[in-house]
Amino acid sequence: MQYGKSQTGLTMIEIMIYIALSSMMMASVYNAFHTQQNSYNSQNNTVEIQQTVRSGIYTMTREVRSAGYDPTRDAKAGFVKELPDAVGKFSIDYSDYTNVKNNSIIAFTIDSNGNRSIEKDYAEQIAYRFNSGKHYLERFNVTSGVWEAVAGNVDALNFVYLKQDGTRATVPQDIQSIEIALLVRSRNAEPKFLNTTTYRNNRGDVLCPPESSNPAICTRDHYRRRLLTTTVQIRNVRIAS
Repeated sequence: MQYGKSQTGLTMIEIMIYIALSSMMMASVYNAFHTQQNSYNSQNNTVEIQQTVRSGIYTMTREVRSAGYDPTRDAKAGFVKELPDAVGKFSIDYSDYTNVKNNSIIAFTIDSNGNRSIEKDYAEQIAYRFNSGKHYLERFNVTSGVWEAVAGNVDALNFVYLKQDGTRATVPQDIQSIEIALLVRSRNAEPKFLNTTTYRNNRGDVLCPPESSNPAICTRDHYRRRLLTTTVQIRNVRIAS
């Protein structure tokens, strides 16, 4: 019996070349996918923090701009050290503006219905603060007596209270404008991104000063951040004589 020409398979060298080429192709595909995935995550982080910081600033400034609204001038509405119906919940010392506890909280009243008094009402007694433990921007609900989250992933909230001449106000009656700075970070870290920015308000004050327990707060990490600042002119508060 006669057989045709013998047929041989791939040699070991050919197999090794095939494996090497396949590995290179797979690595190229994986790298392209990984790059696209990182880019997608980065864009998502950027969009999310941009929306959060804009929403937080808008929510606060909308109400702060109405601080002291008092059509009859009998309710004595304006900026306060503590809310009338939340005595003991917090206290603001406007003269000690170097203390982060005093420049990361705001409180004021509004006579929204013009009935000559400040009522225990969500719309008439308003306060915002930064909760550093939970990284929340919070608003005080005077009817329930608790702080409620307005925005998450917040790294800093800063208020600079100013008099008519642009110098710092040390008593609530002198406040005519307020500089607000809100710093928000991304929900997720990006291992290949290193944030080295030092964030400051319009006065040059560092918004995230080092702490003994965390000397690298708000910098030298892998979180993206956005800082938004704005100045609100107070239209309803009369100049103190």
